[in-house]
Amino acid sequence: MHPNADNPLASRFDTVIYDLDGTLIDSAKDMQVAVSRVLADHGLPEVTLDDVRIFMGQGSKVTMNKAFAKYGEKLDDGQLSAVTAEFVRYYEADPVSNTTAFAGVSDVVARFDRLGLKQGVCTNKFERPSRMILEHLKLMPPIADLAGADTFPVRKPDPRHILMLVERMGRSPDRAVMVGDSIHDVHAAHAAGLPAVLVSWGYTTTPASELGAEAVIERFDALPQALEQLAAR
Repeated sequence: MHPNADNPLASRFDTVIYDLDGTLIDSAKDMQVAVSRVLADHGLPEVTLDDVRIFMGQGSKVTMNKAFAKYGEKLDDGQLSAVTAEFVRYYEADPVSNTTAFAGVSDVVARFDRLGLKQGVCTNKFERPSRMILEHLKLMPPIADLAGADTFPVRKPDPRHILMLVERMGRSPDRAVMVGDSIHDVHAAHAAGLPAVLVSWGYTTTPASELGAEAVIERFDALPQALEQLAAR
């Protein structure tokens, strides 16, 4: 791909890697339903949407550990594995009913595809429900590849999660950029040698502007311009 007037990004980027939850999609309601069903099975109250948004981002085990900890329940490794398996069963049975793409995502992903940018998703959600969601929302394709929490032996913030995905996509990390919503995305991207762009609406308790990314966007349709500005640096 060569730089041209239609694609000012081409001199710098040929690959865009996205986080999933809180970046491309709002999945909190379906997560809340599944987490709350597990809690109910154990005689505990449900969690709120705000709870779930805080609990998400580091994988299902962390989410479930935080959910039980909210009610003072400390789980050992075996108990945590068991309730996580319960959650996965509930969630994978229906990960799409209340999940939507954020405004502008479909248009930007389609635009990048037309420009020849290769796109992938690197998420700490398990691969199967992630793929189901992306296909349901008609984001995959044009998104070409996906690495979930169980795809490789590592996951974010380990930079190899990104690096192994980029390699499998046949691209080089020095031409890639990471788009996410949390400190884990920033740490993984920077350790992998990628610049990071964060969305301002994601699932994080710390404002995106304080997390050390090269750029923060307030709307998803601002991503092309943000990448053009990074490419011009």
